[in-house]
Amino acid sequence: MSQAAASAAQLGRRIQNPSSWSLRRRLLVVVVALFALLTAAVAIASVMTMRVVLETRVDEQLTDLSSRTAVDVGRAMASERQALVDPNTPAMYAMQFGDQVGENFVVNRLGQQLGLSVLDRQAVMEAQTDVVTTVSTPTYGSYRVIAREVGDARLIVGLSLADANQTLAALGFVIAVSAIAAVTIVLLLGDMIIRRALRPLTSVIATTERISQLPLASGNAQLTNRVRIEEPASEVERVQESMNRMLNHIEEAFAARSLSEQRVRQFVADASHELRTPLAAVRGYAEITRKHDAELSPDSRASLERIEAAAHRMQALVDDLLLLARLDEGRELLRTEVDLSLMVVEAVADAQAAGRDHPISLELPEEPVLVAGDQLRLQQIVANLLANARVHTPEGTAIDVHLRAEGGDAVIDIADAGPGIPEELQRSVFERFARGDTSRSRMTGSSGLGLAIVQALVEAHHGTISLASEPGRTAFTVRLPLWLPPGAEAAAAPSGPAAPEQ
Repeated sequence: MSQAAASAAQLGRRIQNPSSWSLRRRLLVVVVALFALLTAAVAIASVMTMRVVLETRVDEQLTDLSSRTAVDVGRAMASERQALVDPNTPAMYAMQFGDQVGENFVVNRLGQQLGLSVLDRQAVMEAQTDVVTTVSTPTYGSYRVIAREVGDARLIVGLSLADANQTLAALGFVIAVSAIAAVTIVLLLGDMIIRRALRPLTSVIATTERISQLPLASGNAQLTNRVRIEEPASEVERVQESMNRMLNHIEEAFAARSLSEQRVRQFVADASHELRTPLAAVRGYAEITRKHDAELSPDSRASLERIEAAAHRMQALVDDLLLLARLDEGRELLRTEVDLSLMVVEAVADAQAAGRDHPISLELPEEPVLVAGDQLRLQQIVANLLANARVHTPEGTAIDVHLRAEGGDAVIDIADAGPGIPEELQRSVFERFARGDTSRSRMTGSSGLGLAIVQALVEAHHGTISLASEPGRTAFTVRLPLWLPPGAEAAAAPSGPAAPEQ
């Protein structure tokens, strides 16, 4: 199906589904429909009234003509001479003597007498005595007729409704043209008036759309957009005023939250930085005491080893917190060309050496996969994911690592055949200090910062990370942009937004 056909089909569906119409279109359709119904009602009432008036006038003329003609015919029958017919009055005349039909003819506008056909006579003979009725003759059209008793005969006189019908047709045509013109004018004026009346609401929509595109989750968004108020007295402008007040409150709340987050980040960075020196001293003194004091009892030596291990673990936690604080500050990482294939091979080798009870399989493409980034931090991403798969799965659990180039991204899949992550924990697995269930927890406990660091580092490299977990398979997928030389990167960048179609 072509694009034009698809657009036409979509437009047809929108027209058939009024619930998808905009408020402006609904108001316009309702206004035009009500006006059209009112115009149609007035037009029908006008035509019906005019029809009654014209028929009443014809009936009055017919009654007068039939009375005069009956008198003339009666006199002519009494004197046994031919009845006189007024040639200046176009009408229909017929005589009936019992079951016999006498003279019957029509006088036209030129004074000519035209005979009636058999079907015409049958229609005319249905006229009722002293009652005006409408008959339709096949030859001469519709007539208003009345029968008069003249001696032993019936005189039937009729007047044509042609003039009245022409008047009604002309009136209907004028009303129809006027109604179409009026509906068109109402459509144009209504669209202009409704568009103008809804302009403040359109401004509200535009402002909310701009705000919806801001990165509010980052905490650094500037809510400087406001709705311009023209006439605060109307209901829509009052909505604008309320929205501006709401935006002021939201901006103040965001500013307070941003300031609080900055203070927390600064505190974490300062505390982590200050803790590194005393932790290094604790580790050094514990190691010196353990190695050079031979008189220590076994319990003291074990205590020193526990102190040294705790200091090592605390040092790692402080380093992780300091790294996250620096990433939160938006510091740019070193970006160079990195051979991701070689780096993944080295990370898998290190992980295999650290945990021989977890078999690791590796699948690489034939061509090297090159990305732009900090090699040390990229290696930390893969190492953390491999460590997460090792320490949170039982011994003997297989781990699969797959590297490939897909489109403009380098994709790393690290999957294990462990028990999986519960669905209720998958949404918070990348949060800081997040803890898994006991089936995936380290026996000695974990800081809960590993996956948070991985996500922060991936996003710092303009990539994404996703999780898919079910019993028997847990897979983390990392996507990173492929390396582009400076010239190729500039050529690949879009020159600007495309101009909208007119």
